[in-house]
Amino acid sequence: MKQKSILKLSTIVLLSVGSLFAQTPTANNDVIIKMPKVPEVPTVMAIVPKVITVDSTGKPITTQSIDDLYPPKKELIFSSRVAPQQYAITQKEVKEEALAGDIKNGRVSAYIHAPMQSVADAKANLTKAGFTVLATYKVDKKGTATSIVFTNEAMEKAAAKTMRGFASTLRLVVDKKNKLISISNPIYAMGAFMQKDYNQKLAEDTLKQLRSVFTDTKDSKEIVKFRVLERFHFMENMPFYQDMKVIKKGKNKALLAKAQKSKKVVYEQHLSNGSIVLGVQLGKRTSKFVKKTGYENSGLLPYPVLIENGEAKIMAPQYYIAVMYPYLKMSQFMKIATVPGAIVKDMDRIFR
Repeated sequence: MKQKSILKLSTIVLLSVGSLFAQTPTANNDVIIKMPKVPEVPTVMAIVPKVITVDSTGKPITTQSIDDLYPPKKELIFSSRVAPQQYAITQKEVKEEALAGDIKNGRVSAYIHAPMQSVADAKANLTKAGFTVLATYKVDKKGTATSIVFTNEAMEKAAAKTMRGFASTLRLVVDKKNKLISISNPIYAMGAFMQKDYNQKLAEDTLKQLRSVFTDTKDSKEIVKFRVLERFHFMENMPFYQDMKVIKKGKNKALLAKAQKSKKVVYEQHLSNGSIVLGVQLGKRTSKFVKKTGYENSGLLPYPVLIENGEAKIMAPQYYIAVMYPYLKMSQFMKIATVPGAIVKDMDRIFR
């Protein structure tokens, strides 16, 4: 009975739904279902309002439309042109090529090399560039290499500070064996010996003076990072620049007199702060080490001594030899292992 009631109800629902869409059956007894039409959305005409600017009396000043206030965005077109100042900088960078001795990518050469010339010509060129030659020193008996020590007023003035006297001179070597001129690069030497008092302008100006008289210069093979010069040392547990060796103590004049009496002083230089820089000749046996380390860098001789504040002191030989020969290998250093001690002994004899 319950199943018959459900059947009758389903029939009534289907007939009711069919009555909504059904039309008269066709000849083929097909039933056509007509779907209701979707109502159309009325067209709305938008009127763009105008913005009217009025003064305090209500009188219109200007009349602008929204389109005027907010014009359509234009496509951005990037020009290949650059600002005039940027162009100038770019052109300057292209024109100013790095020259011998300049810092390149943070690195600098210890020396600059020039074509071979005589000792007389080298001294004449230094004088022409405004330098004063303090000494001409034969590194060996045969004159295979000759070291020329030179300075100028600007270098002396900058070095007239405590523990900076060693920066008061530069060295030039006339190297007959390798047929070249090797000159201390001011940027390298001052960076090492001036430490935190390094004057970049002075170093660059000094380098330009040298290049003005020595043509066709090029960097030496010894190229190091400039920023390590303040803390340069040969290896771990080896001395730094400031680890100087005090040879003798006493009054400056008395120390100078003792050195002069030894007849080993090649030159003496008096700085404005009262410091005295000496170039001292090492013993014949000691000075022969340059044959093993190389004549190109033998400008480290004569050995420099600084007298100041009642002390005669030198740069520790392990430091001085290493900084003047920055590419010195451990195997080479071992061949001259007794030299640092011999240098100290030679110095001690001078101040006895």
